[in-house]
Amino acid sequence: MNDSSLSAVIAGGGTGGHVFPALAIGEEIARRGGSARFVGTEDRLEARLVPRSGFGIEFVRVKPLKGGGLGRAAGGLLAVPAAVLSSMMILRRLRPNVVVGVGGYVAGPVVLAAYMLRIPTALHEQNASVGLTNKMLSHLVSRAFVTYDSTLDEFPPRRAIVTGNPVRHSIVEAASATKKREKGLLRILVMGGSQGALAIDERVPLALAGMDLGPLQVRHQCTAAKVESVTQAYSAAGIPAQVMPFIDDAAEAMSWADLFIGRSGATTLAEIAAMGLPSVLLPYPHHTDKQQERNAAPFVAARAAMVLDEKTTGVKELADAVRQIAGDPQRWSAAAGAAKALGRPQAAESIVDELSRIARKCR
Repeated sequence: MNDSSLSAVIAGGGTGGHVFPALAIGEEIARRGGSARFVGTEDRLEARLVPRSGFGIEFVRVKPLKGGGLGRAAGGLLAVPAAVLSSMMILRRLRPNVVVGVGGYVAGPVVLAAYMLRIPTALHEQNASVGLTNKMLSHLVSRAFVTYDSTLDEFPPRRAIVTGNPVRHSIVEAASATKKREKGLLRILVMGGSQGALAIDERVPLALAGMDLGPLQVRHQCTAAKVESVTQAYSAAGIPAQVMPFIDDAAEAMSWADLFIGRSGATTLAEIAAMGLPSVLLPYPHHTDKQQERNAAPFVAARAAMVLDEKTTGVKELADAVRQIAGDPQRWSAAAGAAKALGRPQAAESIVDELSRIARKCR
């Protein structure tokens, strides 16, 4: 499908959970001949990943409203008017025919500015619990795209549709191959999310050290400050491991792996589902709404994953979970199929179809 007339601004970021779906939408727009430009903050992940992916990015100065008490909230509110004004100037210059918010506090002023300028707006909610920014924007946007059926009722009637969480084209392409295991070898991909996870960095090498599943190979994305110590832990266990602060080619890494160990962020889950990759998940334990536990619930129900509570799980329990999924070929195969069935690799296409409709309707 070609839609060279579609010109979108995609606003949001902060973490990979927001940036990677945004890039997936941008890639699909570009694939159809349209144009996409991003708006983010210059001190967060999008400032590095968006230009690397070939897209232009604008920056807005904005502060978070939550996570630091009343003082932080007050500072965030005081910064909103200037952020909205800056966003309006950017939008007047770029003249998009649709603006999409993908979450993160920078999305708020940009989508609000678009609404004030009468530019069609949309948002995407990746998680099973709606984020603060998207809650605030839900009554302003023309359309809301959601990943989970359970979030439909948190938006005005008939405004939200379930599309799934968009994954990058490289993931979709890699996912077309059937997942197979090399006999006598277990390849494990470990990722603590785009910001790392200290508990995962410390516990996974110890858990794998006592495994009795034959030869192991590991790729471990870890907190930058722990690269040396995590490397030493694998070396002491005699496990061949590549340890790095960031994995640039997630599609290749997930194609390589037989098992995933990590967080249950919505984007991570969308990617491992598309790839049909069985997993052991340790949801981030400090979200008050238990966001990552809720994200993982369909994977547990389908037996595509095992979920462990980081606060109560020790090294032994982690090793047992790996053994249960990877130690039984039939269990592994069933988990891989269940994960694949949960995937929505065409989510980006569905979202851009609707963005094109919204833009055409308002011309």
